[in-house]
Amino acid sequence: MTTQPQTFAWRLRCRVCNATADTNWTLLLARRVGPSCNECGSPEVTAQETGTSVSVAFPRPLVPPVQWWQCCNCGGTGLDSYGDTCPHCNGYGHC
Repeated sequence: MTTQPQTFAWRLRCRVCNATADTNWTLLLARRVGPSCNECGSPEVTAQETGTSVSVAFPRPLVPPVQWWQCCNCGGTGLDSYGDTCPHCNGYGHC
């Protein structure tokens, strides 16, 4: 079994100035923060695969890390000793 290189081209479109440019997925992955417009420098870019019309909007929303503590009442199970929802963490298992 041989591995075929990716042949689909990707078209970048800036949502600010509507400039377009062609690229490939390898170049998109090489930039950790995502692509930016060559014309205006905006990170508001949409990448669309020309073969299947799959789109990826940049910048991707980043989820900030949240520090959670295991519930001291239920031990993280979300249930109290009777099998009901833990009143301390409301059944989430962390507080």
